[in-house]
Amino acid sequence: MNKYVLISLTDKNNLDVLMKNLKKHDYNVIATTSTAKAIREIGYDCQLVEDITSFPEMLGGRVKTLQPEIHGGILADLKQESHIEDLKKHDINPISLVVCNLYPFEQVIEREKQRHQEVVEKGSDKEIVDSLQQMDSDAIENIDIGGVTLIRAASKNYKHVTLLCDPSDYEEYVQKLNDDELTTEYRKTLAQKGFIHTANYDSMIANFFMETNDELEQLLVSAPLKKKLRYGENPYQEAYYFEDNKKSSYSMNTSQILQGKELSYNNLLDIDAAYHSIYEFDVPCAVALKHNTPCGIGFGQDLLEAYDACYKVDPVSIFGGIVIFNGIVDQELAQKLNEIFLEIVIAPDFTKEALIEFSNKKNLRVIKGDFAKDRYQDYSMRSITGGYLYQFAKEENIEFEVVTKKTIDDITKDNLLKLFKFVKNVKSNAIVIGQGNKVLGISGGMVSRIDASNFAISKAINNSEYNKDEPLILAGDAFFPFADIVDLAKQYNIKYLVHPGGSMNDDKVIAACDENDIAMAFTGIRYFKH
Repeated sequence: MNKYVLISLTDKNNLDVLMKNLKKHDYNVIATTSTAKAIREIGYDCQLVEDITSFPEMLGGRVKTLQPEIHGGILADLKQESHIEDLKKHDINPISLVVCNLYPFEQVIEREKQRHQEVVEKGSDKEIVDSLQQMDSDAIENIDIGGVTLIRAASKNYKHVTLLCDPSDYEEYVQKLNDDELTTEYRKTLAQKGFIHTANYDSMIANFFMETNDELEQLLVSAPLKKKLRYGENPYQEAYYFEDNKKSSYSMNTSQILQGKELSYNNLLDIDAAYHSIYEFDVPCAVALKHNTPCGIGFGQDLLEAYDACYKVDPVSIFGGIVIFNGIVDQELAQKLNEIFLEIVIAPDFTKEALIEFSNKKNLRVIKGDFAKDRYQDYSMRSITGGYLYQFAKEENIEFEVVTKKTIDDITKDNLLKLFKFVKNVKSNAIVIGQGNKVLGISGGMVSRIDASNFAISKAINNSEYNKDEPLILAGDAFFPFADIVDLAKQYNIKYLVHPGGSMNDDKVIAACDENDIAMAFTGIRYFKH
């Protein structure tokens, strides 16, 4: 029996590898117009789809393969006599191989979004409207119909038809073809890949429509498996890393593991928290984390000074944790880091000398990270029993409003804002205490705001950098519902407070601050982290 293959491609990579072997095995090649042109350009012959269907492509290429002559050949169950009779009756040849990939919807949309953003920044209102219409038009034209149908048809009939929807599979297919190993199990694996491919494709299209309609009606997540992890939070739990197709804060594709053991489930959680805790700071900065929670942060003229300040916030908790920097780590800093046991060190880059120094600790994971701000996700999703919780962030708008009689100078304001930007990465109730440009105490995850404040104060006054003659500054993640926080501030010489404001008792808290010569600012934005 003659063997037929249908080829319809947008991505024509590796086509020559495939064609060489299809010719060797005497396949009759049927192709759509642009694919046929590519096949002929590399020296092979083929038939056009319209030669089979006796009907030309129409509607600008929107209709070309949606024909019984094509789909009858793909969908026929060759073990059913009635199907074979139908093929004979209508003079249709069975197609045993379908090679197809889809219009580049995702690439087109990303390109159009970037172009539209440029128009928004520089264009007039009319140009912005025209740009949106253009993006919508380009999106519609890149919604594949026939290709999706071909892939689904071939996948459905995998017992008799092989599907190739990924050019990276061609070489393996060719090897199995040459070794006569095109088993049903292999075809079923390719069919699974086909259904995943079309499901992801449909998700991208649906998400685009929901985004442009500004109406989130259903949560559609496309997250391919990146790798199976050693275990989950604990050894008895299995875990996998799926990489979200949306921009994410940490990606195995955008971060480079330079040395150390394989990353675990908990490591990935910690790394994600680390990136979020540092990316907003432009001055030299170091952050230490333990169990997905910041336990130290430091600023300085250079990273060594920043790390020294970070370490002194909690010299005990940093042991066995991870440290992240927003600049290049050199040999001197690497030597300092090697003085204690750390699981992970992350930075945008490392000097050669630093990497040599780290190599003395074989199990230490050293990660070169991508600190581009546009990689930090403005959405999050977590599972709960029976469903998922999804949230996304609108643009943050911190309003630094001094509400007390005592004013706040620019230097202190800058230090308070640093504390407040950091407090959002600490679990509620979150309190961060500093002195000048240094953070001295961090407390988070406590159910009592006063207990959290007392703990942070204890850390601060026991910090080796604490100066009892210099006032402290304090940032909180939520409003202060009572004036009891002011009583603590008075007791421990905390002269500057910053928090969101918005309590029914704001007036009483402000009055208490005024009575005790304490300055307080409201930001208008709450930073609960659960």
